[in-house]
Amino acid sequence: MKKTAYLILFLILFFVISMQVTAVTPQASGGSAKSHWVEGTMGSDDGATRDYYNRGGRLAWDNYMGDWRDANNISQGNTPYASVTMVDDDTPEYIEWDVTALVQEWVDDTHPNQGLFLRPVTGSSTYNFYSREHAILSERPELVVTTSGTTTYASEADTFLDTSTYQGFGDADYLRVSGNNNSLIRFDLSGIATETAVTQATLRLFVYAEYGSGTEIGVFRSFQGHDEPPSDPVYGLSAQHPQDVGIGSHPDVHLFADFEAANWGDDWTYGTDASTLERVIVDAVRQFDPLQGQALRIKVPDGGNTGMNVGFDFADEVGYEPEEIYFRYYLRIAKDWQPLDGGKFPGISGTYGVAGWGGRPSDGTNGWSARGLFRLAPPAGNTLENMTPVGNYVYHADMTGSYGDNVLWQQDYRGYLEKNRWYSVEQYLKMNTPGQNDGIIRAWVDGRLAYEQTNWRWRDIDSLKIERIWMNVYHGGTAAVDQDIHLYIDNVVIADQYIGPMAPESLVLNATSADQSAHLTWAVNGTLPVTSTWQITYDGLAGDEPSPITGIPNAARDYTLTGLTNYTPYTIILNAMLDGSPIFTDTVTVMPTDIFIFLPIALKQ
Repeated sequence: MKKTAYLILFLILFFVISMQVTAVTPQASGGSAKSHWVEGTMGSDDGATRDYYNRGGRLAWDNYMGDWRDANNISQGNTPYASVTMVDDDTPEYIEWDVTALVQEWVDDTHPNQGLFLRPVTGSSTYNFYSREHAILSERPELVVTTSGTTTYASEADTFLDTSTYQGFGDADYLRVSGNNNSLIRFDLSGIATETAVTQATLRLFVYAEYGSGTEIGVFRSFQGHDEPPSDPVYGLSAQHPQDVGIGSHPDVHLFADFEAANWGDDWTYGTDASTLERVIVDAVRQFDPLQGQALRIKVPDGGNTGMNVGFDFADEVGYEPEEIYFRYYLRIAKDWQPLDGGKFPGISGTYGVAGWGGRPSDGTNGWSARGLFRLAPPAGNTLENMTPVGNYVYHADMTGSYGDNVLWQQDYRGYLEKNRWYSVEQYLKMNTPGQNDGIIRAWVDGRLAYEQTNWRWRDIDSLKIERIWMNVYHGGTAAVDQDIHLYIDNVVIADQYIGPMAPESLVLNATSADQSAHLTWAVNGTLPVTSTWQITYDGLAGDEPSPITGIPNAARDYTLTGLTNYTPYTIILNAMLDGSPIFTDTVTVMPTDIFIFLPIALKQ
């Protein structure tokens, strides 16, 4: 009876702890919601416009005045799913379009439901319809769908585009279709089961102003976005050093900074003694979770602009200036990150103290830069709300103004970053052949390509090279913050080849319980040094072999501990040892038992 009680107690403990164990896994960016055009508001000016399907996120249409597919799935095609030839009879009434074929495609998941796109097919007269913001409910847009029964759907978003202005009309109480206006309407049909037969679907819009007859208004399928299929992260030299263990010793690595040592600044050229920089491992107020031990916290102080201005100058640190370089760091934006303006993030530069920053334009002979940048997060209600857009701020020889050009990392929306989450951010820059537009910038977020451009021109003379990794965090412009704001940086790598995000755990230990014993098995990601050995330590009552058990051969991948005490939890640690120090570690908790049960009596730490 006693041993059964112990077993039940342990199972309860197992369940409670397992509910608290979380794994940090890369999160795929993107998804259909992010590709939706945004209704927005005129006040926030963040919605769909003639230029953008999401102005708040700076996500542009591929085509001026919007992107659509026609009934033949042709981009910008002219065959509507349904059309109506308008008659100017001065009669306020519902106009109806038979959109059964389009709704069936959505229900069958043939195409994503990104909304209806209304535009003139022939003619250019102007027609005003009431939108979902209209005060009278019975005159708002409707989609009437018949399957086994009939349901009338109200629009979840609607707006129109206007050639005469860069602004949107998301909260206007009307929609307009004309030679200068296209309208967008979206209905939430997620409640209809996939592949349900749609026998009838009718779009109904209430027209209240007509300025001419004969214009044919067609319904097309809205089609826009930067989505890509899910993909795995791409590991580079990081694959040889799981969890970045020993990555600094790789011959292609110029610098590895994990901020574990108080003298971390010794490896940099300047700027590491700023009061705005602090190593932290705990920051509960900001809900901080460390990546690996210490991280560097950067503060942009209330009333200030600069959080970080640290440099790694190649001539000083490695003796030459490269033509191309890879640079990776881990970034975590704190919960209190509330900037009032966009600004600069870490990047790559060659200003030589002459040009390429601060309103000093590049001309191909005087300097250049490609710092990172951040912009303000889109407002509440936007599909990208509270996500910080990042990219590059580039001074280059083809610039036309005094200040750098902004480029955002928009591929699969990977350059839109959440707060309180670690991201692997990597940049590659290759200098252009002097005088030619063949310079390259690539950027990866969590090991997935987020941006690529291969026609940059920074120089017309070969004396301009990559001078510096510029670890810059700067708010503005000139506008200062109105409160302290923070972010965190960790595991910086500068290298001559692609780095990639941290590779998965190098060692995975598992355990199986048996009568007075525990059978251990483990897997290794990566290559062990040939002189390494395994060491097992455990707490609890001693078994046949006291802890620690050392000198287990390098090639071993399993081991059985015997003589253990049943119904006693044991915490077991497996270390790969090299020259007396652990290089890989994993831990498991196991409880020996002589009762056969269907749950594994082992718990990962």
